[in-house]
Amino acid sequence: MHFEFSDSISSYRLQKTLRQKLVFRGIGLHSGIESRIELNPAPVNHGIIFRRQDLFGHPKIPAHYRAVCSTTMATSLGLRDYDEAKVGTVEHLMAALYAMGITNLLIDVWGPEIPILDGSAAPFFQAMALTGIELQNYTQPVLSITKPIRIRQKDSICELLPREALRLTTSVEFSHPLIGIQTCALDLTPKAFFEEVSRARTFGFEGELSFLRQANLALGASLENVLAFSSESILNQEGARFPDECARHKLLDALGDLALVGCWIRGELVSYRGGHSIHRLLLESLSRHPNHWQLVQSTPLQGEPEKVFASSGYIQ
Repeated sequence: MHFEFSDSISSYRLQKTLRQKLVFRGIGLHSGIESRIELNPAPVNHGIIFRRQDLFGHPKIPAHYRAVCSTTMATSLGLRDYDEAKVGTVEHLMAALYAMGITNLLIDVWGPEIPILDGSAAPFFQAMALTGIELQNYTQPVLSITKPIRIRQKDSICELLPREALRLTTSVEFSHPLIGIQTCALDLTPKAFFEEVSRARTFGFEGELSFLRQANLALGASLENVLAFSSESILNQEGARFPDECARHKLLDALGDLALVGCWIRGELVSYRGGHSIHRLLLESLSRHPNHWQLVQSTPLQGEPEKVFASSGYIQ
């Protein structure tokens, strides 16, 4: 299947949803439990909301950083007054939605975790392109970074910098001989995400697997969904998809976490040895720096969205 995606950022100012329902099934990376999700079209200004269909009352959980309840090895969302109402490992799906520019969805979930699929965002992204995107007659809000915001957490540094369009730069550093120091930078467009980042898989180290499983983590991890490193080599028979796949996946994760701000960002994320925890802290720090950003509210379009915005974000 061949896709040609837009390399323009203009379509990110328009709210979008899917044309029809989309279903995914698979195992959860950390829970090891089979789950199913259904991505349902939603109206303008709805936002992205998860609904746990397998729990009493079908609780709804907003895709927002204020709903983050855990950042241990993944980003999980939940409700404070309903302990079981959680959705784990949302970052790969959120990255795909954000890169495609989809702003309104009701995501029904059966199970505690989003399916890991092949460990990347590519299956989500490609399926959404096949299903089709519906342009909606509202702009989406835009968060413009006007002054730098920087935070530190142990050896990690993250900052948001002013920029005309969204750019992400992530750096990783591991002592493994096949990783070392890697840096990946991306000016976000649907085309750039699809070609440069979407296929980068979550990665892990053979020596840490036993420890993780003792902590009830990585119970669904396998060579089918993780780029796995032994002490000196890659365990996957096909090898790495990119020479710097670890840095690219860290960028993918960072985008998925950044998507939880709930609007388009005009700025640059720079992350050194970053992770889900510091990404959450960075977004939470926005409230402490009200003079470092401006918010442009969504407004209705004057005219048909197809005419106002010539690009839908992809061309199939």
